[in-house]
Amino acid sequence: MVFDAGSKILKCAIADENNSILALDSIVPEVVQSEDGFGRSWKITDYWKNLLQLAEKTIKKASIDPQNIRFITSSTIRPSCVFSDEDFNPLYIGSSFDILGIHHGDEIEEQFTELTGESLYQSTGHFPSFLMPPARFEWLRNNPDFIDNKTIAHYIPLDSWILMNLGGEFHTNYTSAMESGFFDVRKKMWHDEWYSIFDIDDSFFPYPVLSGEIVGNVSSKIKDKLKLSSDTEIVAGITDTQAALLASNSINPGDIGVVLGTTTPVQAVAEKFYISKTERVWSTGISVKNLCDNYIVESNMGITGQVIKWAAHLFVPKNKKGISEPTVKQYEALGKQYQEFDDFEQEESLELVSSQSVFANLGPSTLESVSSERSGGEFYFPSPGGVDEFFISQKQLIGAVFDNIMFAVSRNIEIAKEIAQLEKISLSILGGPSRYKLLSQRTSDLHNIPVKHLSNHEASIQGLLMLCDVASGEIKNPSNLSKYLVEKGELTNFEPRSTMTEKLQEKYNKWKRITKI
Repeated sequence: MVFDAGSKILKCAIADENNSILALDSIVPEVVQSEDGFGRSWKITDYWKNLLQLAEKTIKKASIDPQNIRFITSSTIRPSCVFSDEDFNPLYIGSSFDILGIHHGDEIEEQFTELTGESLYQSTGHFPSFLMPPARFEWLRNNPDFIDNKTIAHYIPLDSWILMNLGGEFHTNYTSAMESGFFDVRKKMWHDEWYSIFDIDDSFFPYPVLSGEIVGNVSSKIKDKLKLSSDTEIVAGITDTQAALLASNSINPGDIGVVLGTTTPVQAVAEKFYISKTERVWSTGISVKNLCDNYIVESNMGITGQVIKWAAHLFVPKNKKGISEPTVKQYEALGKQYQEFDDFEQEESLELVSSQSVFANLGPSTLESVSSERSGGEFYFPSPGGVDEFFISQKQLIGAVFDNIMFAVSRNIEIAKEIAQLEKISLSILGGPSRYKLLSQRTSDLHNIPVKHLSNHEASIQGLLMLCDVASGEIKNPSNLSKYLVEKGELTNFEPRSTMTEKLQEKYNKWKRITKI
């Protein structure tokens, strides 16, 4: 049984010994927002109760004897976290989009730099400082009413806190620790300077372990509540995007994983710790028992999944008032027109495709694009005022939406590849929007290399299930992992179509000139 706590949704999944999902359910935990609008945390009085109810519901849905559940693990979106009291009761559960520390980031960074001689970015690989847990912690220290004037005794990544409440020991995994802003990514240890900056005890930070390590058994209380066996083991988890990388075996130097979701991190795996002189990328890592202990250069392209939802509403409207999640039929209709757009470009000449292309700049971009002169939310059309005739159809607008995602991915790949000093790469496309297989196919065409595609679009959950196989000993080493994925049939390759490569490269270069990215 695995838990995946995202930016909005908390999921629970149960799979059999072959990792076939028997049941998957989810809830939307209640959010508490601060008066100034910067704070966005989960409601601490309900979060755990609702998680257990979700687990009970998922077990019932799976129609299994819960005594047969062997392992439990978890992932969360980065850098979500918990600040707790001495007994690990939560005083604050924050999501990754909580910026309540916005007025404390600079202050914390100045103190840190004065003591270490390095900026927070140089040591932790992350920015901006106000987004990270140290700034949130300082805000909480200055606003004790928010935590009922209680004393914060521990920092814990949310995935580890979930596992601890199920019975696991006080721990975190290295990968989650590297997303905290408290951790020296290069040296892979907690910064000593935080103890003096915040006047905290040695027990404030959890002990880091490798993802996939067993960190305890379910407690008697949880055993009775969920009807589990006392032998059910707790497995150290991992962050959601790195779980997706594991699912596609994109964990070795030279591998680049594109995790399409609410946001889209483009993560290039490297042997060494690299940072950008101009703070263009995040630098983090992935450490899994018996499999890998590597660094990651990440260029994030921002809001992505919402753009596809927007396109489904715009181009395949429902006869219904109000805004709601698009239906499966709407998404399918969008995909059908996307395919018609690709058929059109395959049939036409390079000259015609180039001259009659529509381009979009709709949000997905590069991490550094805040300096761009172009704002998101624009379409660019060929001029109808010339001697040539242009006939633009809806399918070309839909194609522009998906091409915008593909081109933004490609620019981020270039940035990550450059900073990680990679010559040859292996590329995988993962996440919910990857269910549009044509997006992976056209990315393969553009880069003229194979692109790995995961059949399970719940990539993070798939990676968590594989962590359980690491814990059980079924996945023992890197070569064993490769064999495992072949046997499971989870990964397929899209091979480049030579007839499309030049057309898409021409369009990509034109998109970069138009958007000035």
